[in-house]
Amino acid sequence: MSQATVGEAGPVLPSVAEPQPYRWRWLALAVILAAEVMDLLDALVTNLAGPAIRAGLGGSASLIQWLGAGYTLAMAIGLITGGRLGDLYGRRRMFLAGVAGFTVASALCALSVSPGMLVASRVAQGLFGAVLLPQGLGIIKEVFPPRELAAAFGAFGPVMGISAVGGPILAGWLVDADLWGTGWRAIFLINLPIGLLALLGALRFL
Repeated sequence: MSQATVGEAGPVLPSVAEPQPYRWRWLALAVILAAEVMDLLDALVTNLAGPAIRAGLGGSASLIQWLGAGYTLAMAIGLITGGRLGDLYGRRRMFLAGVAGFTVASALCALSVSPGMLVASRVAQGLFGAVLLPQGLGIIKEVFPPRELAAAFGAFGPVMGISAVGGPILAGWLVDADLWGTGWRAIFLINLPIGLLALLGALRFL
């Protein structure tokens, strides 16, 4: 049985080496932030694109409110459940499910042929966003050592600020640009490459 060394100031306990932090933690943070940007941007994009959406799909004047409220309410209601699912089934697994589901829901938004289908797809976006959002924060706490947590979480402030300002600007530009004749659908189609890259990055680095 090993014994601790006893000195004048008392027993000297053997030092325990600090575990090495996760090698790809900064790339993991970049993946998480990319997914969060996609999530946050979509909370605001329909505000400016609303008139173009009504012109293309029809619907009452309340359609624009439903597009925003359906997304926001679904996310708010699902956040606690989303965090709990990460505790039960693993944050990486639920992050992947959230990114994949959000990307598919974005494709359904872009392919919508009626106001009802678009609102339902927006609700699905909000629910998968609620699964996605808490996992990223939990993963950061797991992969970063305590001394780097402040820097990692500090990246969220600028990202959320840029998303809040850039969301409406991006939506307005995409609608006006009418890329390849997609019109307002481009505000949802842009999520497909972002979501795919985030999904591939999560599979590799999380």
